[in-house]
Amino acid sequence: MRDFLKQPLNILEYQKGLKLEKIKPFNLIYSEEDYLLSVFVEKLSELAPVRILWGSELDLQSFLSLLGESGLFTKSQRELILVKEGEQLLKKLKDPKLIRSLANRMKTKAVFIVLKDKLDKSALQKEPYKTLLELGDFLEAKKLDKRKVREMVKNKVEKAGKKIEEKALDYLLEIAGDDLLFLRGEVEKLILYAEREITLEDVKKVCITQKESDLFEFLDAFFSKDLEKSLLSLSSLFRVGIHPLVILSTLVNYTLRLLTVKKSQGKTEDILSELGVKHPFAIHSHKRYLSNFTEQDLERLLERLYWLDISIKTFFNQPEKTITNMVIDYLAKVETEAPLEEVE
Repeated sequence: MRDFLKQPLNILEYQKGLKLEKIKPFNLIYSEEDYLLSVFVEKLSELAPVRILWGSELDLQSFLSLLGESGLFTKSQRELILVKEGEQLLKKLKDPKLIRSLANRMKTKAVFIVLKDKLDKSALQKEPYKTLLELGDFLEAKKLDKRKVREMVKNKVEKAGKKIEEKALDYLLEIAGDDLLFLRGEVEKLILYAEREITLEDVKKVCITQKESDLFEFLDAFFSKDLEKSLLSLSSLFRVGIHPLVILSTLVNYTLRLLTVKKSQGKTEDILSELGVKHPFAIHSHKRYLSNFTEQDLERLLERLYWLDISIKTFFNQPEKTITNMVIDYLAKVETEAPLEEVE
């Protein structure tokens, strides 16, 4: 047992040649890297249907009922269950006797419990971890070093029958930072875009930076009136170093654009095109934003942003706190006041 704890299985090695009959009833995954976890889920889905659950949303009885379910048409149908926020589930699933009983009765199910907090050896030797490790495997999805990431990108491009310039690869890795899920999406876009070789110019033309991606995520959440997601995205922007005044100016530009469309006569798509919004997805997003706000909402927002700018530049109010408070106050009010409108 001690030797096993010293050497958790690398998740990439574990999934090589993995067969359904080799998967144990309960397994733990310590994950530092969401990308590796997503690759693992894809691999599992090749073997059997995968159900993804969140420990914070599961009560013990629901989990037990889930493990007792059989396939719709056959009792022999296998299903794999991956539980994120596994620490929350294990606060409820603590009884080692219950865990052993479940493992003995689970003929068509196997569970992977994902942990975000790294546990030391003494913690893993306590219940319920001790019993879980005796019954199953302990996998580890650690962050990849830069050399390995570089190698993975080149291999993916080459498997698609293409090449990538070294300077293009350098720039791509720089803008992606540590977010491998973001990197994966950008590589897939480049493979579709480039003919034979991905150049530096291709990367600059096709890819956005991670910071830009985070900013778009915040704008989408804000104009979708999703307060919780707006605050999470805003906090992320502050952490990665986006200047508060950049966020403020982008909010002003978006608000002006939406207000211009509201005040204009004519087809929404044509007006947006004149304002530089031409991509179908961007048009769809803007039409959705327009349906969430009245003209009066947008006028009040523009005025609010104007005074916010003055308070930061003239009265030296703390910018992060000031913008955060505005988002909370404005979205809380507009959520209760603004009706949805049809946008043609």
